[in-house]
Amino acid sequence: MDYAPSECRLLRSFSEGNDRVTLQLSRLDVDDVLEMALAGPRMPATAEESDVAVSTSTVAQVPGMHARGYAAGKDSPGTIRFQPDLDLPIALRHDVAANQQTRLGVNFARRYSVQLELGSMKGALSALDKCMDDLITTWRLDPVEQRQRKSAPEPANDPVGWFRANDFPTSLNRGGLGGIVVMRLMVGADGLVTSCEVAKAGGDKAFEDLTCQLATSRARFRPAVGAGGQPIASVWIRRINWQPATPFVVQRW
Repeated sequence: MDYAPSECRLLRSFSEGNDRVTLQLSRLDVDDVLEMALAGPRMPATAEESDVAVSTSTVAQVPGMHARGYAAGKDSPGTIRFQPDLDLPIALRHDVAANQQTRLGVNFARRYSVQLELGSMKGALSALDKCMDDLITTWRLDPVEQRQRKSAPEPANDPVGWFRANDFPTSLNRGGLGGIVVMRLMVGADGLVTSCEVAKAGGDKAFEDLTCQLATSRARFRPAVGAGGQPIASVWIRRINWQPATPFVVQRW
């Protein structure tokens, strides 16, 4: 269990040498959403995201899984990075409820296939839940209240409109450079954005500062709704893809 500053991670490695595979399951939101990644020498690279078949001991195919493969670098292994998913944790928890040892299967591009024997996920998922409760507490929110909320904050204006073509840094646009920023907005019970932090990022730091600046000034929200139907302070997390000469993409983290 890795208590990272902005997310909780489960890490485990399998086999050795060219067959080595490292599995990472990470979570950074109130909702039970997991992001999965595999790393190792034999990971296939793909030009874009594509469908991927994922199974557990009790779920023959986890629905809606997508991933992209990245080639190994000089000092880094190849990786397969999966889109954040609500159904993956459901499948893993289904194994636990059925008292089954989890066998995680992945079939991806270029006939890449792997079966990982994870054993019982009961303790690992409990540790992940505890880590998330601790992380939510650092945001000055009540983990119990957040888990029981009826709805998350909802944008009152289109998030795509928060980021406009003329916002793109001119020097980076000329160089054809892009970036990805996962931002965490704290939204008060009145629907106002009280703070913005960068949870994860890749690319020039200028994108990090600009993302929070624009979201804080332009975002409008309807607040989260608590278990009793009352508005409550909560959190809204999304990934912003900054790409020159293309529309901005706002995705679940």
